[in-house]
Amino acid sequence: MTASSANQPRLPWDREIVPGSTYWGAGLISAVLLLAGQIVYFEGTALSRNPTFRPGLEKICRQLNCQLPAYKNPGEFAVLQGSWSALPDHSRLFRAVIRNRAAFAQPYPNLDLALLDYAENPFARRVFRAQDYLLKTQAATSVMSPDATAAISLNIAAPKTNVGGYTFKLID
Repeated sequence: MTASSANQPRLPWDREIVPGSTYWGAGLISAVLLLAGQIVYFEGTALSRNPTFRPGLEKICRQLNCQLPAYKNPGEFAVLQGSWSALPDHSRLFRAVIRNRAAFAQPYPNLDLALLDYAENPFARRVFRAQDYLLKTQAATSVMSPDATAAISLNIAAPKTNVGGYTFKLID
């Protein structure tokens, strides 16, 4: 820079060079990358369960050769039918049909079954895993395809208390 150019007035279209602006830009990029990493670390599972973000995350994972956690949302299972009946040997048969309404395949849910007495007080409760209630042909696959249905069938030993009803829910 010559002495004559230092004395020339700065024109409006000339770019002003601010010392240290490169460091501020690098710091900003680092902060944004750190924030994105924290979001993925702390909210990654919730984001992968969100039907809006899931397709995009699957595309990104295919490019990066990574694996998303299994999509799991018991709220997207619908119970189409449920029944409770007595068998001749005094045991009980619980049956239900469920449907995966999610847009993605997801693992079969666990089943929380509670038996009620005539006053509607629970006297027995158990959580059944998928391998406990699925037919052998269905149990071979660990996930339920979108819009697929599955039959649940459980033989329950004869309880000593008279069964006045039952409740069940599909859980994580």
